[in-house]
Amino acid sequence: MVSSSEQVLHLIREEEEKKKRGEKRTRSELFPEDPAAHEDPAVKRRKTQTSTTVCVLTHRTVVRNVFCSQLLRLVGEFLCRRCRLLTGLRPTVPPFWIQNVDVSLTVLGAQQQSFICSGTVAFLYMLLRDSVSAEVSSMEELRAVLLSCLYVSYAYIGHELHYPARPFIMKTDRQTFWKRTLDIAKRMSGKMLHINTSPDVFAKVISDLKNKTDL
Repeated sequence: MVSSSEQVLHLIREEEEKKKRGEKRTRSELFPEDPAAHEDPAVKRRKTQTSTTVCVLTHRTVVRNVFCSQLLRLVGEFLCRRCRLLTGLRPTVPPFWIQNVDVSLTVLGAQQQSFICSGTVAFLYMLLRDSVSAEVSSMEELRAVLLSCLYVSYAYIGHELHYPARPFIMKTDRQTFWKRTLDIAKRMSGKMLHINTSPDVFAKVISDLKNKTDL
């Protein structure tokens, strides 16, 4: 009998194959906030030759991180709007959960670079928007759903071939984690493919998040 975890991974691998057969997104499309991505190559070379390495890296990192942190904050605000029953929820809490997993994976040696960026936050928001119910009644339930969406995001668009599930599974959620994750992967299959292959879909998701258009 095939386990739920194997079903999830098999389904995501199938989606990866579909993604490879389609038009794969370029890095400049996944990071539209990076102004250097649209510069003429000759201009880029001149800048590289006339600037120090520290200045270039600092500028590029700051631009990317500021935009990403803004999107993470917007995800937190979205969840506060959606989960009105959770009166104690603050916009800073969901980003903390997300970043905590990312740091844990780095410490465990499961990834060479951080997963969190503007493109992956937009992808995660798309899953959360379709998976988090307004009827969520506890912080534990919300965190469990968020971590399931986050696991699907890592498995589908992450840099590594495999990620350990442990940082994504809460002690009180072991029985339902794989069932929920499998449901998300199946239900969101088409949308995950579309956001990866269509710049228009990707831009629409980013716009919805920034404009607080949650429906």
